[in-house]
Amino acid sequence: MTLDQGRWLRIPGPTPLHPRVVAAMQREMIPHRGAAMQQLFDGMLRKARQVHRTDDYVFVWPGTGSAGWEAAIVNLLSPGDRVVATVCGDFGDRFAGLGERFGLNVTRASVPWGQAVSADVFASALESASDVKAVFITHNETSTGVTNPLAELGSLARDAGALVIVDAVSSAAGLPLEMDGWGLDWVISGSQKAWMCPPGLMISGVSERAVSAAAESGYPRFFWDVRSMVMSTAAGSTPSTPPLSLLFAFDAALDAILEEGVEQVWQRHARLGAHMRAGLSDLGLDLFAHPNIASDTVTAFLPPGGMTASELRDAVRSDSGIEIAVGQGEYADRVNRVGHMGWTAVPELDATVASIARGVDASTSQGTVSAQLRA
Repeated sequence: MTLDQGRWLRIPGPTPLHPRVVAAMQREMIPHRGAAMQQLFDGMLRKARQVHRTDDYVFVWPGTGSAGWEAAIVNLLSPGDRVVATVCGDFGDRFAGLGERFGLNVTRASVPWGQAVSADVFASALESASDVKAVFITHNETSTGVTNPLAELGSLARDAGALVIVDAVSSAAGLPLEMDGWGLDWVISGSQKAWMCPPGLMISGVSERAVSAAAESGYPRFFWDVRSMVMSTAAGSTPSTPPLSLLFAFDAALDAILEEGVEQVWQRHARLGAHMRAGLSDLGLDLFAHPNIASDTVTAFLPPGGMTASELRDAVRSDSGIEIAVGQGEYADRVNRVGHMGWTAVPELDATVASIARGVDASTSQGTVSAQLRA
């Protein structure tokens, strides 16, 4: 079995490309300092602000979502600044680790993998750190399929006078995210997730407060300097040569999202997340995250006893050509993950669950035969 048009790709990213995105990338190049570029760029950023729910800024750099961690740090902070970072999985741990490499004084609001960072844990970390300049919040922890309570954590951070920096790589354009309403200052995402585009763009929603803070940063920067981006985007351009094909793609994806409706996109992802969790539970498989904190863009679950995550991934691939993912870090071979964000619908998820069921059955049957042979 092969699903149509690449929708067999059920890893947490890159995700399948929307047909409009594929078509947009076939466009010929345009002058990147001309009127056509200005028209494209102004319209694209206006639409991106709508999806981020902000009246402030959205900027687009060439790069990955993880590059956004560095961009936020060098623009908003100085060596020695105190920050609090949420850590409930691999990406939160990486973000905190990057802050330490940049010489920041990092306090980790940590919980075991598979759990969410509660308001109590976060408030305790803020209190123990004291005089916190910024917080690093991983909105959706891709490694565990957990969504942290961003609105609540952001409110606590703002009450403490901290800048709110958000890793929204696997949540932006998929999960509810109110940049202005929740008081968020720097919201990072990557084009290869719910945006339905190829990898290569780092997208950042940036508040006026963050732009003001950039004047006080003690880090040198050139490529990531948000002040240069403010000046260039005001003129409908970028500080350096832009990746035009990726901008064409992002613009087309934004059109598709806005035509569906931002809140309708969130609701669709909520339905898909619930559908995937129900399908896996019906197979008797254990979810890694409790349903109350489970992500609606990626689901993590445990393979059946006696089977490793890589064995189940390989069995699904062999059965159907569908690609699912294994875990990360110490859970690399103990957890499987299924992405359901962006250009995704129920039939692909049903096909994935059915293939997982066959992979589990094949492993169980093989185990039974092997046991009989050993006897």
